[in-house]
Amino acid sequence: MKKIVSASPQITNPVNSSRRIMIDVLIALLPCVIAATVYYGYHVIINLVTCLIFCFAAELLYNLIVNKNFTREGVKNASVIDCSFAVTAVILALNLPAVMTVKYWGLNVVNKLGETVFSFDTVILCAFGSIFAIVLVKMLFGGIGRNFANPACTGRIFLFIAFGGAGAFNLTSSLLGGSVASSGATWLGTRESVTGSMLLDMFLGNTATAAVGETCVIAIAIGFIYLSLRRVIDPRLPLITIASLALFAFLFDVVPSGISGAAMGREVAAHILSGGVLFGSVFMLTDYSTSPNTFVGSVIYGVGVGLITALIRAFGSSPEGFSFALLIMNLVVPLLDKYIIPKPFGYVKPKKPSKAQSGVEVKK
Repeated sequence: MKKIVSASPQITNPVNSSRRIMIDVLIALLPCVIAATVYYGYHVIINLVTCLIFCFAAELLYNLIVNKNFTREGVKNASVIDCSFAVTAVILALNLPAVMTVKYWGLNVVNKLGETVFSFDTVILCAFGSIFAIVLVKMLFGGIGRNFANPACTGRIFLFIAFGGAGAFNLTSSLLGGSVASSGATWLGTRESVTGSMLLDMFLGNTATAAVGETCVIAIAIGFIYLSLRRVIDPRLPLITIASLALFAFLFDVVPSGISGAAMGREVAAHILSGGVLFGSVFMLTDYSTSPNTFVGSVIYGVGVGLITALIRAFGSSPEGFSFALLIMNLVVPLLDKYIIPKPFGYVKPKKPSKAQSGVEVKK
């Protein structure tokens, strides 16, 4: 019988391990996909399929070109086997509005009631975002585990910067079928007085959101619990980030607004429940390759995301802020890992030698 000696015998197949983690994340994202489809209709499925197709094609084609192997064997050895492209595609699709209209294109099919039946604009933008996320952010830096930032987050930021001024993220009309939700102006854009019913709508999803994935807090919570129980993510990191945002939003935005009493608590809760904070904290902030390796580093990372998000919302021109905060702290992670060194497994701090042991004469 052939014996194999391995330096890391506990790791039998890294590909299968990565794939298992990716499948767990996809399962955790399923409630968000269902909730988004319920509120925004079949447009969510179209966007999801588009992102899946282009993320898969972009990563596969990149592998074939770089490896110069266009055979069946080259396809089998491509990195798409780990399913990480699917995670990027689903998160990106859930980070976008259900329907996006670029005013210079206007390639949408509209019925007599003025409702969008099919949006070619949205399909094109989903394709652009997918290619940008996979090729420029993920594969050019070495693929899974080597990307400098979360691919889906950067794909969304790219579309927001490149096409936000063209109206792609500024929808106000409701979708086909009279859905109760519309991907239009959110609370962060209007800053209405927060009421208890408004918070309930944010929690359930009966409100406008700029990204369909942040619609229902219940769906996000289910995914968070699943990933925590499966030990795919450290549940402390999202909680630290959310708590930090609540604190800094209170200090920089709520206190200066002049409101008092229970209204202050409602404003803080609105900050947490809007702008993709919960969705991003669970599914993007915890990305292995773009988050610190130590708990101390994770604390700094989470607090940094909360602080920058609150600063952007209070003083910046972007009402949402979380995506930019996450990208900025992704760039800081290498420094955190460099200067915050994890303690080796089984390490015991050596005791200081006594004066007698050190050769120093002890006076009587």
